[in-house]
Amino acid sequence: MPAAGWSWALQCITDPRAGGRALLLARHGRTAWTGEGRYQGRSDLPLSPEGWADAAGLAAALSDEPLVSIYTSPLLRARQTAGCIAARRGDVAVIVDDRLAEIAFGDWEGRTQTEIRAATPEALRCWKRDPGGMRFPGGETLAEARARLHGFFADLPQRGGAVLAVTHAGMIRLACLCAEGRGDDGFRGIRIAPCAVRRFSLGGAAVVAPPFQHETVE
Repeated sequence: MPAAGWSWALQCITDPRAGGRALLLARHGRTAWTGEGRYQGRSDLPLSPEGWADAAGLAAALSDEPLVSIYTSPLLRARQTAGCIAARRGDVAVIVDDRLAEIAFGDWEGRTQTEIRAATPEALRCWKRDPGGMRFPGGETLAEARARLHGFFADLPQRGGAVLAVTHAGMIRLACLCAEGRGDDGFRGIRIAPCAVRRFSLGGAAVVAPPFQHETVE
């Protein structure tokens, strides 16, 4: 379930004129593992050539967004994506925040679901049946990842211009669930394409509308 006391601070919005401070969460561009369906987690892969194209497209899409801050996960694929956005703008520095790192998938990193099913079928069944009750072997739980996000959001001022955070699919899914007041059983049903953006409002109440989504890549 969403962490108590967190969802009040995050609201999905569809209208950029909505009140509160705009927060945009963007996924990084593609890597060599994206198309192969491999869990990436904390594995520090660079963007693939396709991923650089993703990042350039996202930078163009956000060029008119009134951003005052760009934060990024410390992982290379996110830093490269954020750097591409910042380079096009030339007016906003990139701040690395470790709390935006992807969920630690531990022993699953570098593997596909087919490979995991063959090696540890019960663990995969547990993940599909009860994602919130699962600790990834050698990794973390969704609750632990959510706590990192909680800390990041809590430290953002609720007034000021728009903020962009370049992070990962798992972390954006957690933010969506929290803003919508939903439990972890909905985690796997949220699609976050490479360089997709979800827009939120800091300082809002409960979620009032489905999240806006701009996907530059299918």
